[in-house]
Amino acid sequence: MSKYTPRAEMTAEQSALARRDAKRRRYLAERGTPSRSKDIDAVQRHVRRLYYEGGMTSHAMAAQSGVGRDTIMHLVKGYRVVNGRRVRIACLLQTTIDKLWTLRLQLPPDQGRSGAHLPPSGTRRRLQALNALGYDCVWMADRLGICAGNISALMLGQRGRSYVYAATAQRIAALYDEYQHTDPAAAGRSSWHISTARTRARKNGYAPPWCWDDETIDDPRAEPEWTGACGTAQGYAIHRREQIPICRACREARHGEPEAAAPTVAAALHHGRPHTPGHPVLLGRPRVIRQPAAEVRSRSQAAA
Repeated sequence: MSKYTPRAEMTAEQSALARRDAKRRRYLAERGTPSRSKDIDAVQRHVRRLYYEGGMTSHAMAAQSGVGRDTIMHLVKGYRVVNGRRVRIACLLQTTIDKLWTLRLQLPPDQGRSGAHLPPSGTRRRLQALNALGYDCVWMADRLGICAGNISALMLGQRGRSYVYAATAQRIAALYDEYQHTDPAAAGRSSWHISTARTRARKNGYAPPWCWDDETIDDPRAEPEWTGACGTAQGYAIHRREQIPICRACREARHGEPEAAAPTVAAALHHGRPHTPGHPVLLGRPRVIRQPAAEVRSRSQAAA
């Protein structure tokens, strides 16, 4: 029975079930324990975090919590389809909310099912590292059996995809492990393909494989180690000397250094601008104030 079924169309069994549910709701209300709750935002974020960021499947969540898989997917999507219309999930049974709060991240062996959702950071970094070596998107797409446009979008983080399927992540990880220490020329790529791929990687700031460790490449908070001293002024100097793309840690370390000295008052007066104490000195070309032509003529006639 559904709550959208009109009472006049209910069978005798459905009417008895509806009366029993109403009686239970009155009993729970008298005890001060609501049967349903509209405060589902927090538990919805909890379930979505496990599903999208943790890669936990709805089957695993249903088996662990005892909540139906359809209910979990309705909560993840935020709606369910009733009579061909999308109906927003506005409330849940309090018992269902209590069961969902008991969920803990638990992945089956080998990162779960092929359709599980995993964080895309590690997969994106592996593709970018291969691109920095000189492997282009067309070659990687041919090896993986994936469209080259999807490979490019995944490397750039486009199309709003906040996850990657487990099957795709496993194939890309296997490709990365096989070719991370190889030369693209030995794999049959021409010098033009290698040069084009490396130019794109350099412009986008992609880190090559030697900047990552197996323990940190999947960590979203990790940063590539380009110089061995990233995050310090020495690392910034190595970036500039070796013409390596400047990483975020070294850029922040550079910004932490004292800035150049401010212009002096004498320099400001030299440009024809008076200096007011307590105000910053602005350098530039002196501003020329043009007078109206009628005023200039009147002054010249008076002088004559």
